[in-house]
Amino acid sequence: MSQAPHPVPQTPALDRELLRERFAMRSLLEFARTLTPDLGPEGILKSVLRTIMGKGLITEGFSYLSSKNEDGELRYHLVNRSGFLGLDLPLVISFEMLETWLFTPPERTHFTLPIFDSEQQDIIGFLGFGKSLSPEGDIATEQNYLESLSLLTGIALTNAALFESERERERFEAELRLAREIQQSLLPQSLLEMKGFSFTVYSKQSELVGGDYYDIIKLDEHKALVAIADVVGKGVSAAILMSNLQASLRAMITTLRLNQINLKVMVSDLNRLIYESTTAERYITAVFAVIDNSSGELSTIVCGHPRPILASANGQYSELPTSGVPLGVIPNYDFIPSDVKFTSGSSIIFYTDGLSEAVSGGHMLGAKGVENFVRMLAGEGSNPQSIEATLSSIAGLTVTDDVTVVMVKRLT
Repeated sequence: MSQAPHPVPQTPALDRELLRERFAMRSLLEFARTLTPDLGPEGILKSVLRTIMGKGLITEGFSYLSSKNEDGELRYHLVNRSGFLGLDLPLVISFEMLETWLFTPPERTHFTLPIFDSEQQDIIGFLGFGKSLSPEGDIATEQNYLESLSLLTGIALTNAALFESERERERFEAELRLAREIQQSLLPQSLLEMKGFSFTVYSKQSELVGGDYYDIIKLDEHKALVAIADVVGKGVSAAILMSNLQASLRAMITTLRLNQINLKVMVSDLNRLIYESTTAERYITAVFAVIDNSSGELSTIVCGHPRPILASANGQYSELPTSGVPLGVIPNYDFIPSDVKFTSGSSIIFYTDGLSEAVSGGHMLGAKGVENFVRMLAGEGSNPQSIEATLSSIAGLTVTDDVTVVMVKRLT
């Protein structure tokens, strides 16, 4: 009959060591609960730095946090520093320097602690410590404790980065929603109904927030102003610039109605206001047109925008000439209006470059492709559904930008 093995006798020293290890693990778990993502990466490193310094009676310490430059190379930025007076710690170090520090720490640095990401691949943090005030209790010898703390810190930093990424995504989505609300509020909620004219609009954004703008405003019983524009850029900044254009345009309508200014003066004033309210890389391509049912006149100013197509009742198609540069580029530019006859049965088609830059058969439509689109549209009637149906009928059409089409037909 076999006898049970005798238990290994516990010594006071072993008991104390086990008790110390259990206490260390318990303190680690308690500390891990404080490393919440809302502290942010810098806050987490600061908390870990203070904890080790406090536990080891250390008066000097520093920490570096990783980031990647445009080339994807790791760089480490000094984020916390305590003591080390007179020591020139670089604000930024390369990965190569950090590797050197792992084996040859900086002057007066007693030991270092690298922090790896949760997958144990990249060093995302780096801590350095001076000597302890209590050499007999040197925390640098507590490898298990330090390795465990490094692992917990790496997980916390990874979670903090994910947390910040999610928060940034939410901020971005909130900005897009705001920009979309601003943009939608600027567009006409219903189309103008006016004797002698038929108005049709098709507008589709390629993303949540687009840069296209259009407006149709009645000037008197016989005249209407048609505007179409494309703001460079996306997001809230583009939406705000669009709102500046719309507000300025609306502010000038009364003086245009009263013939206190003409189309040329109005566009010149808009150009100056846009120039003064935006930066050099922000500008707006646009077309402004005044249509007159009584005289049959069509006056247009094309500001660096795709040229409108005039489709006459007899089947002739022609592009209206460009009048000048986009709005906001040259403050005192002299825009030259173009005046043509807008006869009964004729149509004028305004569009944004999302249409001309759409691709079919491996090539952009361009001006010729847009003219073919207008010819196809002539047989479909004038309504948003027919415009969409005509676009869909173009073989292999790929649209990557916002598309806006404004079609005006003179009925009488």
